[in-house]
Amino acid sequence: MKTIRRLLGKDAVVAWTLLAPNVIWTAVFTLFALYYSIYLSFQEVDVFSGHNRFLGFANYTDSFADPLFGKSLWQTAVFTACSVPLSMAFGLLVATLMNGRIKGRAWMRASFFLPSILPIIAIAQVWRWIYEPSYGLLNFTLEKLGITSPEHPVQWLMSTKTAMLAVIVFAIWKGFGYIMVIYLAALQGISRSLYEAAEIDGANPVQKFWSITVPGLRPATFFILITSVSGAFQTFGEIYSLTNGGPVNSTNMIAYYIYQYAFQFFKIGRGAAVSVILFLLLFALTIWQWRMYQRTEE
Repeated sequence: MKTIRRLLGKDAVVAWTLLAPNVIWTAVFTLFALYYSIYLSFQEVDVFSGHNRFLGFANYTDSFADPLFGKSLWQTAVFTACSVPLSMAFGLLVATLMNGRIKGRAWMRASFFLPSILPIIAIAQVWRWIYEPSYGLLNFTLEKLGITSPEHPVQWLMSTKTAMLAVIVFAIWKGFGYIMVIYLAALQGISRSLYEAAEIDGANPVQKFWSITVPGLRPATFFILITSVSGAFQTFGEIYSLTNGGPVNSTNMIAYYIYQYAFQFFKIGRGAAVSVILFLLLFALTIWQWRMYQRTEE
């Protein structure tokens, strides 16, 4: 009875009213979507007639047998392994600089953070112009430095050798500002008395960084690592906007692979199966990272 009163009390009504939008959003777009994806992964879906046919694990076995699935998964892992550490390192470097007393610090912080909240289609178009072989800013700069020539411009987005590198650079530029903000907040939470004590003991800046700053940033680093790895494995906008998975599938990653099967080839069940595989993979990676973090803390 007391429990019911607590649930129906005035304060509880206010709390549930405020929580309702988020609860409904999570229930519909997360829990139900996950359930429905699992259901569809065992079906052959005819999007035109609306009829489904049960296939069992055929969508899963077909996905694992597809060479492009393995290639997309590998390229996603390469993209993650390159973009996440570099984004974190660059974000930490800029956050450390922005934490000091620099003229125009507020404007610089805003300018670094701005790309992470801008529409990806718009900023990707700007980067397409930067990467453009004939009149792009990047090739123009390289030509002025004598690295390339107008007769042989670098085909940044149209060469299998440079397309993935171009996508990684764009992803780092877009994402490091968010990481900078998280690190900046964590840096401001470290007590200045620790640095003062280290100075009295004769510690130099490098020793203070590794002995005080890095341990103090461990919780923030763990949070950034979890979210960055998860986000990198779900990278879609960068690929869709810059390369469409090309050239010759050299930038096709797992999220774009799901999009292709679900919305280009209209194989909804196959796309759902790969999305379930991606969910299980990210879940396993998150658990592994959490256990590694716990061991480090111990």
